[in-house]
Amino acid sequence: MIPNTRRWVISGLFGLFVGWAIGGVIFPAMSALLGMMVRPEPGIRDAAIPWQGPAIDVLPFLAIGLQAAVVIAVTLLLARVPDERRRFGWGCLTIGGAILLNGIVLLMITGVLGWLLDQPRSGAIGGEASTGFFLLLLGLPYALLCIGLLAGGAVLLRTRPRWPA
Repeated sequence: MIPNTRRWVISGLFGLFVGWAIGGVIFPAMSALLGMMVRPEPGIRDAAIPWQGPAIDVLPFLAIGLQAAVVIAVTLLLARVPDERRRFGWGCLTIGGAILLNGIVLLMITGVLGWLLDQPRSGAIGGEASTGFFLLLLGLPYALLCIGLLAGGAVLLRTRPRWPA
């Protein structure tokens, strides 16, 4: 494959992976900015709001547009890296960072992070098993994948290519 084509294909694939991974961060962030954040435990007050205005109509378009902008930005930035090993390193770091953000937002939205931070340690009954199961089921794969990608990207950026003798 032609080196220039190879550079753009690799950068484009990393851009698509980062855009896909950051998708779980963009929609909740946009919802919070537009005032439509869904609480983990909706109350009676939420049932009284039938329509939240035009923001709910444009939210999917804004989220997809922002996700496409992330894909384009990551692709263009990675295509500027001259060395292929460093391009893979930066790509792994960006995907690992996107997965880290995605995991944090997932823990915030589900209320697990709030339970872990706000729960009094004495007299807590009932939530430990479900929170532990949730963290094991969702948190462990996110953490392992994130740590693996971040460490792999750091190793690829840190090591220097061997010079031919």
